[in-house]
Amino acid sequence: MIKVYIGPMYSGKTTAIIDLYLNTWNKEEVLCFKPELDTRSHSKIKSRNIEQSIEAITIKRIEEIDKYLEDKITKIFIDEAQFLKGDVNYLLELSLIKNMEIHIAGLSLTSEQKPFGLMPEILSIADEIKIFKAICYICNKPAAYTYYNGKKETEILVGSKGYMPLCKECLLKKRNCQK
Repeated sequence: MIKVYIGPMYSGKTTAIIDLYLNTWNKEEVLCFKPELDTRSHSKIKSRNIEQSIEAITIKRIEEIDKYLEDKITKIFIDEAQFLKGDVNYLLELSLIKNMEIHIAGLSLTSEQKPFGLMPEILSIADEIKIFKAICYICNKPAAYTYYNGKKETEILVGSKGYMPLCKECLLKKRNCQK
């Protein structure tokens, strides 16, 4: 089973992953991963919403998971999957052949509202997709988009500075102000 958690920044995706991990009875059957590119909390999956964090193995490519698998592993948690590289069919094979339960959190869209990294491919192999909403930074309505307020020097800026969740209406207003 592959379950994917998507939504804008500040929507609770990572919190959901941490809660699931904390409620897992046998932690010895679980592996947690995050991309090397996400340097905010070193080797921890950490949410801005809660104090708890969980230890994670940092990887660049999805296939690196294979180095850490043991027979006793039944669940995998992956946070910030949009930053990973690799072949998502590896995850599908883990789910189908090894009957692994895989939970993946990530942004489906960039702050420019373009598909983000491997997330479209990950969504295509998901058995279940949970879509989270944040609260719009401007009007407090449900927000489905992440927006970067400023000029970005590079396509990916890791961190939260300058990013804000916006509803559709506020996103369109911000875009029109930039023209």
